[in-house]
Amino acid sequence: MTSYCEKTGLSPEDMNLYRHYHSYHTQKISLSKPANETIKGFSKPLQRLIGNHAQNNNEAKRKERLFNHLEKSLVSKFQSASLVVFGSSASGLSLKSGDYDLCLIIPSIDEKKAIKKISSMLRGQGMDSVETITNAKVPLVKFSDPRSGLQVDISINNSLAIHNTKLLEAYCKLDKRVKELVTCVKYWALHRNLCDAWSGTLSSYAWTILVINHLIQENVIPNLQQSDNRTIADVDGIEYDLTINTNASLNDANEAEVAELLASFFYRYATREWDKSVISIRNGGDLTRKEKGWRNEPPSAIEVINSDNTKMGNHHMAIEDPFDIDVDLSRVLRAHGELNIKNELIRACEMFSDGSTWKSICDTVDESRLEHLEPDDLFHDLRDKSDSIVANMLEKTKAEMVSLEKRVNALEDEKHSTIKMAKAMRGVIDETSGIRKEHKATVLGLKERSDLIEEIKSQRDKINSDIILPIHMIEDELSKVYKRLTEELDIHRVPSLEREKEHFSWFIELQAMHAKAREASELHQRFIENINLQKSEIAKLKIYETQHDDATKKLLEQEPLLKDKNVNRKEVISFDRRVQKLQKVVRQRRTELHKLRREVGRLEAWMRKKSSRNKNHSKRKNHRGSKSSGTSKPNAGPVTLGDISGLLSAVENEGTSKKVRKINAKKAGMRKLGNLSAHRGERGSFKRKD
Repeated sequence: MTSYCEKTGLSPEDMNLYRHYHSYHTQKISLSKPANETIKGFSKPLQRLIGNHAQNNNEAKRKERLFNHLEKSLVSKFQSASLVVFGSSASGLSLKSGDYDLCLIIPSIDEKKAIKKISSMLRGQGMDSVETITNAKVPLVKFSDPRSGLQVDISINNSLAIHNTKLLEAYCKLDKRVKELVTCVKYWALHRNLCDAWSGTLSSYAWTILVINHLIQENVIPNLQQSDNRTIADVDGIEYDLTINTNASLNDANEAEVAELLASFFYRYATREWDKSVISIRNGGDLTRKEKGWRNEPPSAIEVINSDNTKMGNHHMAIEDPFDIDVDLSRVLRAHGELNIKNELIRACEMFSDGSTWKSICDTVDESRLEHLEPDDLFHDLRDKSDSIVANMLEKTKAEMVSLEKRVNALEDEKHSTIKMAKAMRGVIDETSGIRKEHKATVLGLKERSDLIEEIKSQRDKINSDIILPIHMIEDELSKVYKRLTEELDIHRVPSLEREKEHFSWFIELQAMHAKAREASELHQRFIENINLQKSEIAKLKIYETQHDDATKKLLEQEPLLKDKNVNRKEVISFDRRVQKLQKVVRQRRTELHKLRREVGRLEAWMRKKSSRNKNHSKRKNHRGSKSSGTSKPNAGPVTLGDISGLLSAVENEGTSKKVRKINAKKAGMRKLGNLSAHRGERGSFKRKD
């Protein structure tokens, strides 16, 4: 039988999984703020982290180029549309690995249809991992740009998020420590797997709000939403208080360093009683759950993991959105996500106080989630390898790149050939479209007329089956009966009354039969006319078919590509599908090719650095070993013609190789693609480690 903890309600398995949370709430450990000496030990690692995640010019240019491309593409597809950058990229609070958030403002549009249209456009442009999310409050499309390496989110009409970005940007401008502390917290949350709203933890935006709340509480920054002058604005039909007081200030600001602020951040939220209040940076402090109206709804996270429930109650770690105050940023939390966050906050606080390293505090939980991120040390896997191994790696990668380039070129040729074939077929079909239209109209006319003929024949035959006599006999009989009824009576041969009635009855019956017979005769005449018309249309149809065959034959003779090809719409559709498949394969192969080119650039950059370091080392060694400041002399012996020839050849080859590299760079489209090599700084700037 499983024994649950009386204080925490955790099972033995979960006690181990959330051991820091369990230990703290069972009072096996106590938390405290670290000593000043301990805090000082974190200063250098944190500053190094902050420096590594500062946006450089290269990254800014990549984002700018991608933005310009997307803006041009999207505005051309949607009239009166505008593209806006928002989120951490705009506020300046983004990590290097952070998503590039864009918002497309389009008035009066079906947002879900727009998202599907955008995703189709992005796939056509060769973007990777295109994913649409249409069931969210704000529909968006996620994708990866293979050229820049950026992860991008495009949302539709996310207007309020733009105002949120302005608020965070204003806080960022107040004090550089805002950005520095956000960077540290986001980095820790990312590596500890606590920063993914889709998997049930807090979003990057929510962690930023927690940092700002902490800095306001620590008197580092003022509350920018407190002001006598309020800014009320309509956003998407709803009124919001969008006040941002950029003139706000503090009388006695806290001058603590980032390391101290980070330590107090972990302590604040590790020891926080989440069930008692709501975090509100709008208010400049906590709100009671009663005045906010957000109660801690059951079931709790622990109740969920101990039962079959899949969804827990709301507002367990309540964080109010600064503008949309009805939104709780913790609404995305799942049971394991909430417990993980609380457990990791306690762990970080404990390790900070114990003097653990920042690296160990941020030890990566799931390496696979961060595979797409570029490591801080681009050459981390090469430093322990010999020059010969790296050279072999480079040679192998180049061979793979050349082979893949040939494959891509072959696929491109096949794609262009298929497109050309489909266009040629479509041209033949379009050229003969007039004949085909007439042929189709004739065929449709034949079918309609055939149905009419059958209907007329049916009506005629039915009438004929009801009439006893043919029409000429009816007319003869009518004439006889009429004459009999209208002639002068012979007083000696007066017919009886019954006989007279029979004659009149027969006359009336004959009249009715005659009307029906005439109708049948008219129907028969129509039947004959339509039969004759049908025959003439069939003859015309044969003429159209002959004309179409002759025209098609003539066009096919003019187009060698279509020799021995069966030209029809079904075949054209088949070629179009083939083009789509080839396009998809080409995009995949180009992505692979891009990665290989980057790897070649990285390996070449490392070898250049190694070569430069070896040369410098050699120069220093020669300088220390020389007795004079002049150039060192070669080994004893005469200089032969072969030696001179070799030297000259080496000089020529060096000059030639440099020229070839420059030309090849242009041919490879390096200027268009930007710097594809792996190095990020200036050439030769590698510094030897102590």
